[in-house]
Amino acid sequence: MSWVYELYYISLFATVFTSIGMAGLIWFRGEKKAGAVPLTLFSIAVAFWVAGQILVTTGDALEREAGRFLVNLSPLAGAFFVHFALSFTGWGRREFIYANYAAALGAAIFGALYPAGELMPWLSFPRFYWFDESAIWVGGIALAYGLFGHFWLIRAGLKSEERRRRQIKAAVLSAAWGSISASGFVFGSVGIEIFPYPVLFLPVYPVLLVYGVLRYEFMDVNLWARKSLAWLIVFTLSILAVSLSVAGLASLGLKGFITLPLWQIWAFTLAVAFLTLAIEGRALAAATRLIYPGSRINARLLKEWRDVLDGADAWRDLSTRATNIICGHLGFTVEVKASPETPELHSNKPGIIAECGRGAWSFKLSGFEDAAPGIVRTAEAFGALVAGSARRLEDALKIALSEKETLNAKHLADLGRISATVAHELRAPLNNIGMASVGCDPEIKKEIAQQINRAQRVIGDLLTYSGEFRIEKRALVLKDEVDYIASQYAKVHNAKITVDIAPEIIVPGDTHRVHQVFYSLIDNAQAALRDKENGAILVHAARGANEVRVKVYDNGPGVPEKIKDDIFRPFVSGRGGSGVGLAIVKRIMEAHGGRIELIKKNNWSCCFELFFPIEG
Repeated sequence: MSWVYELYYISLFATVFTSIGMAGLIWFRGEKKAGAVPLTLFSIAVAFWVAGQILVTTGDALEREAGRFLVNLSPLAGAFFVHFALSFTGWGRREFIYANYAAALGAAIFGALYPAGELMPWLSFPRFYWFDESAIWVGGIALAYGLFGHFWLIRAGLKSEERRRRQIKAAVLSAAWGSISASGFVFGSVGIEIFPYPVLFLPVYPVLLVYGVLRYEFMDVNLWARKSLAWLIVFTLSILAVSLSVAGLASLGLKGFITLPLWQIWAFTLAVAFLTLAIEGRALAAATRLIYPGSRINARLLKEWRDVLDGADAWRDLSTRATNIICGHLGFTVEVKASPETPELHSNKPGIIAECGRGAWSFKLSGFEDAAPGIVRTAEAFGALVAGSARRLEDALKIALSEKETLNAKHLADLGRISATVAHELRAPLNNIGMASVGCDPEIKKEIAQQINRAQRVIGDLLTYSGEFRIEKRALVLKDEVDYIASQYAKVHNAKITVDIAPEIIVPGDTHRVHQVFYSLIDNAQAALRDKENGAILVHAARGANEVRVKVYDNGPGVPEKIKDDIFRPFVSGRGGSGVGLAIVKRIMEAHGGRIELIKKNNWSCCFELFFPIEG
């Protein structure tokens, strides 16, 4: 018998073993998954059907009849597959399942009572299963089951989420592989006098089907598949090398090696395969570290990550720490955003978003659709860590804010009492000094008046800063308000102030407090320009999606470097003022829900930027 016929039988035996092996894998690992039981039964049915093909061609009279009986049970295999398709896609009405099995059982009984199929010699096979009229009916029913099952899978796949769609796609593609491989069994029946080469690829069918379904459910299935694929590649290349060697020796007229029994050639091939894969474990580990450096995690690593993430003290800090960790682990760029508001990614690269919805923190992945399952599981585990750290950071910030507000309230209350006392104790003496200076020299009297006014302003600033801010918002045309303050200030102080604000910009604010903000900033800028020729002050505003930004520029000497970090704290001043003006501006902006920042701007030595929140 030619070696290709021996390879045919080896392929059939391999299909039986792989089908039973896949059934065992599903039973022990996926019994709780949708469609696991019918898929297990389908794999066993495939094993029985192929075993029947073996008995038909190699058995004695009794074994041949048993083989024909097993082949004619094909409608039951189709019923198992339809049951799997319905269960896997979440549609499993009991009465339909019962009808499905009843029809298949009826077709199988028909094939047994009226033995379907003829056993006739074909090519060099002593016997082969030929499809007669009865067999066509039995096989046609099995085919109809298969077509319906795959139609149902495709229909459900079009409406499913990405992972389930990939599983269904794998099942359909494996079915195409199985159909092409099984087509060799009908060559003789349809008059194709060619060796059934497609059958040689049948052992791969149950593996592809089960792997396609389970690869997104269990990590170890992917590890097993990776090892099996490595063995298959090496084994296939070994067989190809042996075949080419045999063909080459035959072309050279060296027929001694060709006459070796096939089992010896196979033994040689297997020896090569085992030798090649002797270091398979370490080679795979090295390849995994190189290609997917982040696909393995353990409890110790997760604890290290959690400790680093829990050290964050702000949302940006948490996002930065998380991004650095996952990028360093996976070896490619992943953007991580964590925020109690709805965060957005700023690129199309893979990302992890941790957000709070309905009082609970959760995470979602973006851009991982084409990533390996191991990478996806790592990203999911890390996303859960980030969400947990975000929840703890939110709690910590709430506690810190509560403590800060308590301390601020106590501090302001104390400061208010002190300021009221100071104002009362100082104003009376100041008034007495003013009255006593009436008879003084005019120059001395003028100097005394200036100093008294300055002291009165300091007292007023203290009372303003320490007092309670009452904000009564209304819609303000920003240009009108700033123009008013600028014109009033310019009249008194002869200042050059330019206002560049569009008339349609409107902000919600308290008129008196907004005037106070711009008067203080303009006065601060003018003080810096007191000894400078060609001094200039510019007020510019621009509207964004959720806020109006106002910049107040001056070309004075700028803010001294040593006080930049503390410029908005009370009693910090670089020009001899009270040091409370900018602190008051900061409190007013915060009372409006906005903020003020000192920023750098080209061509201007000093720039304060105000942020007024607006509704979109």
